[in-house]
Amino acid sequence: MKNANYISNIEPLIESRQFTLPLGAVKPNGWLLNQLKLQSQGLTGHLEEFWDSVGSYSGWLGGTGENWERGPYYLDGLLPLAYLIDDTVLKEKAQKWIEWAIESQNEDGNFGPVTNSDWWPRMVMLKVLIQYFELTGDERVIRLMTKYFAFIKENIKKSPLFSWGEARGGELVYSIFWLYNRVGEKWLIDLAEVIFKQAKNWTDIFTDFPFRRPTGFYYKFEGFEKAEQYITQYHATHVVNTAMALKEPGLYYQLSGDIKHKEAVYKGIMSLKECHGQVTGMFSGDEHLNGTNPTQGTELCSVVEYMFTLQVLLEVFNDVQFADILERVAYNALPATITSDFWAHQYVQQVNQVLVSKAERNWYNNNDEANLFGLEPHFGCCLANMHQGWPKFVKTLWMATNDNGLAAVVYAPSCVNAKVADNVSVKIDEETNYPFDDTIVFTVSAEKDVFFPLKLRIPSWCDNASVSVNGENCEYSIESGYVVLRRTWKERDTVRLVLPMEIKVNSWYHNSKSVELGPLIFALKIGEQWRELRKIGPVSDWEVYPTTPWNYALKLDTECPGSSFTIIKNEVLYQPFNSELPPLMLRGRGRRLEDWKLEKNSAGDLPFSPVQCDGVDEGVDEEIELIPYGAAKLRIAAFPYFEP
Repeated sequence: MKNANYISNIEPLIESRQFTLPLGAVKPNGWLLNQLKLQSQGLTGHLEEFWDSVGSYSGWLGGTGENWERGPYYLDGLLPLAYLIDDTVLKEKAQKWIEWAIESQNEDGNFGPVTNSDWWPRMVMLKVLIQYFELTGDERVIRLMTKYFAFIKENIKKSPLFSWGEARGGELVYSIFWLYNRVGEKWLIDLAEVIFKQAKNWTDIFTDFPFRRPTGFYYKFEGFEKAEQYITQYHATHVVNTAMALKEPGLYYQLSGDIKHKEAVYKGIMSLKECHGQVTGMFSGDEHLNGTNPTQGTELCSVVEYMFTLQVLLEVFNDVQFADILERVAYNALPATITSDFWAHQYVQQVNQVLVSKAERNWYNNNDEANLFGLEPHFGCCLANMHQGWPKFVKTLWMATNDNGLAAVVYAPSCVNAKVADNVSVKIDEETNYPFDDTIVFTVSAEKDVFFPLKLRIPSWCDNASVSVNGENCEYSIESGYVVLRRTWKERDTVRLVLPMEIKVNSWYHNSKSVELGPLIFALKIGEQWRELRKIGPVSDWEVYPTTPWNYALKLDTECPGSSFTIIKNEVLYQPFNSELPPLMLRGRGRRLEDWKLEKNSAGDLPFSPVQCDGVDEGVDEEIELIPYGAAKLRIAAFPYFEP
């Protein structure tokens, strides 16, 4: 069956059962809308006013400045943000980049800065132009992409993919497939095959994952000038490349139908979790994959790129586990590494982060500033790329289904306007404080009574979901992780979905435990003293020092973890990722481990759990508070524990 209202894959691409709606069909509300507004008031809305990499001198505006990835990266978040909050000023800022990119196309089909011929930054700008077309329907985008891909076809064999473009070739295939589904020209499929062959073979890498230990075990970083000596391993262990690459075998599967490409995605995610996994759903990478120790860093670029990869995989495979991971990353790792006012960010975050300072740490090849909160700690790529996180996340909250219905895939306060059945317009308002609350209410508005299936995802952590329509029990089926309601919907029909959240724990490094409630990870609340390191125009770089102890072992009943905590519910503030008054808190008990101290400016190596607490601090339990990971800029989230 094929959806009659929206474009989806055409042969020879495998048809997906669910696919993303055009950007703008889903709008944020509630706390999620506030995140976007904070972005507009913070770095995203003002960056080009004082950061020369995306200022008027940018090569992507015809200037003599930075002409590689930073301009396209920035626009990849600025553009959807501007339209999702309907901000005229931000739309105007984005439009000048769009106009320059379109007008820059030469007769031969190439576009972008003539001073940089690299394929890679154009891959990013193509993703921006796709979003622009979905928002505006501007046919110039179709013409530009068609002409540019013809240029690639003529030149790609004599100027093949290299370096970053070779590692990230899947990003180009994503855009080729998007255009193919709209124009149907077979040569685009042939071009995609050429790109797959030239790009790094991620299918083989993920199928038999070779980097099962921290990258330093395989090669030592001796400076970028010597990187050519191990460039293959350099790109294969680079954390952002890896986050992007997990989608590449999935994209290939759409064309090949070969199960090995599908399996490579699942094997890759499993291997990364096993060998480099962190409690947030991410994997370590302080620039390169670096094991499971919770004091290793995870780069912000990898967070936002992994989110986009998961969004693509959701469309390719219709597997709800990708939505589970996406929520875990978005509701924990993303807000944790950006200040609540969106005026500073970290290059890398730590799961166990007890000190933020300019100091040497056990990174693979990041510098001493990498975990500062600031304008441009370490490399500037994250300052350019961080902006796509929340705006592109909004798009995947809802998806169209191949049976002309809608699916609520990822939960957050939102509203979707879409076509169902035989071109009937419907609007569904999603009222919720999820992930800070377990109840979601959907209200349907339609131009007439209309039959269509409505699918509601049941997260893997939820054991006893309940659903009702207009306050009454209703008929539904459970299919592939969704509650499916097939009925004729009338104006103001209301669906109430309750996803009971119970405290659960999972095991990590040295048998430490993460404490989880629904999709949220909880971290020890540590007092924060923010110290300004320096001022850079309107932005400051900050160190953060602990004002309260951090070296606690949790008193934890692992068989019944809920009995170890009291849940405290507070008001959901404008910025819920706030350490002072978060929407949810857990109160529990713990004991200080006096021998667990700072080592190399990070929390020392985790004691193996369960720890022996006899004689530690005279065995005195203390009350401790846990808050959502995303709100805690200092934290312990992989806990040593002892049994009651």
